[in-house]
Parts: sequence; C-alpha cells; structure tokens
Amino acid sequence: MKTIQAYFPTENDAESAKASLQSLSVKQDTVEVIPEDTDLAPIVPVAGSTNTGGGTFNFTEVVTPNHDRNSALSDKKHLTHVLHFSVKEEEYDRAIRVIEEHEGHMNRMDLE
Repeated sequence: MKTIQAYFPTENDAESAKASLQSLSVKQDTVEVIPEDTDLAPIVPVAGSTNTGGGTFNFTEVVTPNHDRNSALSDKKHLTHVLHFSVKEEEYDRAIRVIEEHEGHMNRMDLE
C-alpha cells in the first residue's frame, strides 16, 4: 500500500476526489482542513507533473518566483483541504489520475 496526501482548493474538490477513488482499493481515506503551519513549498499541481521527474517548474519560475502573482506559487495559498488515503501499489497511477482530474496538488517528491 502507498500512502498519499493530496491537497485541494476546496472541501468539495477533496470530497469529490475521495468519491471518485472509491472504484479503487482505497483504505483510510479522510478529508481534513490543512493545518495553518503546513509547509506548502514542495506542493505542486498534479496536472502535467506525472512522469516528468519533478520538472514541473520552468526556468523563469526558479529565477524569478514572483514573476506572476497568479502563478502556482501564490495559488498554493488557496489550498484549503487535504485528502489522506492509502492505495495498492498497482493502482497508484490510477489514483494519481483521479487526483489530477480533480485539480489536486501533491508533494513533488511523491510524483517522481
């Protein structure tokens, strides 16, 4: 089993992803508010980040991270809920696709 934490902009997004995951062998699935002291720095959108070796940031974002106030960096402040769950190894890729479909975010290290 792999343990996953996926971050979402709203509770509804997280609950919707949780419901979609029910077609998989998911265990211990819970949705909760993201604690205020959570470090969201390593959290990236799942969309476009799978199978990229963590290459979700372009050179401009690394050199000038505040180049766009509406970029992914400022967007993280709008993440409010986290979905915790465990899934069988063989269903991991399908679980990631569900998170992507619901505009979820994950720790970039978990996507590599």
